Amino acid sequence: MKKLFVLIIALVLTGNLMPAFAVSEAKSSQKVEELHYDAYWHWGFIWKKAGSGILRLWDEELNDNSHRMHGQLAGRSHSIVETIMKVRDTLDCWYTPEIIPLEYSKKTHEGSYHAIERNYYKSFADGKWVKNATDLTEAKIDSTQTDIYRWRVKKGNDRRHKSTVGVGYDMLSIFYKIRQLDFDKMKKGDKLKFYICAGVRGQYMTLNYQGKTTCTLKNGKQYPSHQILLTFASKDSDSTPLQVWLAQTPDHRPLSVIIQLKRIGSIQGEIVE
Repeated sequence: MKKLFVLIIALVLTGNLMPAFAVSEAKSSQKVEELHYDAYWHWGFIWKKAGSGILRLWDEELNDNSHRMHGQLAGRSHSIVETIMKVRDTLDCWYTPEIIPLEYSKKTHEGSYHAIERNYYKSFADGKWVKNATDLTEAKIDSTQTDIYRWRVKKGNDRRHKSTVGVGYDMLSIFYKIRQLDFDKMKKGDKLKFYICAGVRGQYMTLNYQGKTTCTLKNGKQYPSHQILLTFASKDSDSTPLQVWLAQTPDHRPLSVIIQLKRIGSIQGEIVE
């Protein structure tokens, strides 16, 4: 009850601290995707189900008849992890059909740790802020300013500003950007670099294309896939690089992700179909 009370107070405080959502209310919303995942902790011969997640995507129509996309990743712990540290995290992102980020929200509940983070993006073209980014393409954007508002239990409020040349992404919108890439035109070893705002840090993430392969899941199902490695510039990352397999289909849905931990094995997430 005490934790719930603290979280409610946090929501009230951050509601006063943070500006209104940069994204306006949608006139209508249509779900276009819902993918389910199981996460396993792997260490030697040990395989334990550690959690589950749902990846959802909506196409939202606005009052001016324009459209934006709303992605959401909701994850929770299971089994042995639940007894050690209860995890309930939800990430939301809003972006234009051209995958220009508009806003990002992350609500974290990990054990006794609670945090709420929101990112608001301002895109600049020809040196001027473009308030309506729905007509922008990546090539038109000179720079991105990210206003970051964060509340953490026992640490209070924090506000930062980050700027980067070109488009800036967050930990969720970047995966929609990656899924939009034309991997058929890439060759093994090709690299792409993206700027990510995570927490109050700005860092670069490098995508290293590993080529076409077959992704075999724990249940024995096999899928033609594209394999990529994602490496973050942060020196203190607990999980670098990420190994990712994307389906060789137009939606490039994520099939499997492996996060190598520094000392205690790895976490592997797999699609449930």
